[in-house]
Amino acid sequence: MRRSLVALALSLLPACPSATGPALPPNVGQTHRAERAARAAAPDTAAEPVAVGTTVWAEHRSTGFFFHAVVVERREDEHRVVFADGGAEWVPADGLRPDSLREDARVGVRPDYGARFSQAVVARRVADVVYVRFGSGDEEWAGLAQLRFEPGDPGTPQRGDAPFERSAAEPLGPGAGVLVNYQDAGLWFAGTVTARGDDGRLHVVYLDSTAEWTDPRLVAPDALGPGAVVHVRRRWDPADWVRGRVRERLGHALSVELDDGGLAWSSMFRVRLPTPLPQGQTDATGAQPPAAQDRQAPQSALDAATGSTRIAMGDRVSPPISTTLHP
Repeated sequence: MRRSLVALALSLLPACPSATGPALPPNVGQTHRAERAARAAAPDTAAEPVAVGTTVWAEHRSTGFFFHAVVVERREDEHRVVFADGGAEWVPADGLRPDSLREDARVGVRPDYGARFSQAVVARRVADVVYVRFGSGDEEWAGLAQLRFEPGDPGTPQRGDAPFERSAAEPLGPGAGVLVNYQDAGLWFAGTVTARGDDGRLHVVYLDSTAEWTDPRLVAPDALGPGAVVHVRRRWDPADWVRGRVRERLGHALSVELDDGGLAWSSMFRVRLPTPLPQGQTDATGAQPPAAQDRQAPQSALDAATGSTRIAMGDRVSPPISTTLHP
């Protein structure tokens, strides 16, 4: 009887610490953010390889943050993606999410390089741009290159989600991808039409979130494809534009043969086009834009230069491109 009481008393004593310390729950010391990430890291659906050409949200350098991207190459479970801002890396299947970002998703928004991400909620998505509301009450348009999210953020893409449905748009109607002769300076940049005014002007949001109302004669459908001559911005400060020719296009990603040698993947975010438009393209009315009508031989300063395939960005135009937006 006495032996049974001793055994019972011992069983009620706290366990003695081992040489490595007490056995603690596995989540001791984790922050709430880490717990949320851990829950999000175990999705209900298994990760499957994604086809080349698929638009996705990809985890950047295993940071836990996802950015908009397109798959340009695949080797078994590894996917080479080109992010919307032009960066590229290999990402495993479990680091990809479908392009299912919709209204009410909570995302981080950064206006330009060096700025901090601020939390906002997506109020509306039109193709490759979103209208967001910040906690301060401010509202603005943002390109997808300016967004990031964590898997546990409410309303953000999860495995198994259906992709965002892109409604068919008129050539220059809301939702259409376009090229704009920015500030009528003879250099064309990509954007998305979000509205058409009663006066016929178009509201365009560029890939870096710059927005403006512009004359439709300065706008053309985005039909950029293989063979088009483009200028790729390889360095930001000082600006370094290198001329090349598009070899392949997958969504916003471009494979470009550069005039100074080499083949590189970039994105529409880093690209501008010289006048005239590629492959003889005109605006939707069939007329050349007003700036080109008065020129005997429309061409950009870069195409007019001899003996060099590079040119620093001129003072006559401030293109709507800021810088790479990854952390």
